Amino acid sequence: MITFAVANQKGGVGKTSTTINLAGALARKGKKTLLVDLDPQGSLTEYFFELTSLPYTSYDVLVERKFVKPLPLGDFIDIIPANIDLAAAEILLPTMSNSDKRLSLVLKNYKYDYCLIDCPPSLGHLTKNALTASDFIIIPVSTDLMAQRALKLIMNTINDVIESELNPRLMVWKLLPTRHSIKEKESKQVLDEFIGTYKHKVYPEPVMERSNYKKAVRGQVDIAAIDSNLGDYWDRFVALLIKECEALS
Repeated sequence: MITFAVANQKGGVGKTSTTINLAGALARKGKKTLLVDLDPQGSLTEYFFELTSLPYTSYDVLVERKFVKPLPLGDFIDIIPANIDLAAAEILLPTMSNSDKRLSLVLKNYKYDYCLIDCPPSLGHLTKNALTASDFIIIPVSTDLMAQRALKLIMNTINDVIESELNPRLMVWKLLPTRHSIKEKESKQVLDEFIGTYKHKVYPEPVMERSNYKKAVRGQVDIAAIDSNLGDYWDRFVALLIKECEALS
């Protein structure tokens, strides 16, 4: 199983949207995919379920180290959901053994082609668990100046996880520019600076700001269901992901 953390401590950059559309594109490639919601806000879970009616959550996985049966979302996608109960894990985890490795230890029991972990907008123990459990990271980052400044923090945390030997094999696969507007001078400037600094780590096609993404959220579907052109975008992204990451794993 190849595991990706979709991570950035800044909110509003499109982590959950990225996770959903990645999963949809992987499913179209016939890849069996496990989603793990590691955000106490439960945005990924709420896309599909009522947060108050969950039989178990990723809290049970992290705190109780339970092997839970993921909830099915279709023929190729399952999810380990989350709700506000997970917020307690940030307090409890530091007092437990293997506090930053607990997700990694449990995920070894699951058999999928891919696992996508939707991380919270923080750099605490939940995000560290995701980074420790992952082979690769995708960092959605909106093309605005505030997001650019925040990017340095997540990069520092990733380096800490690698250098502390929590996960020395961890790799940043791509920075994914999101919420991009060709009409905004700032967007173009920030995108150019991302590419200048991080070079091949930046995916060259930014995710454009489009109203259909909001329609997809309201319809509880991935973007391909309502916009074939945007669906093609994610298919191209995933084709590259499969080609590069399966060769490295």
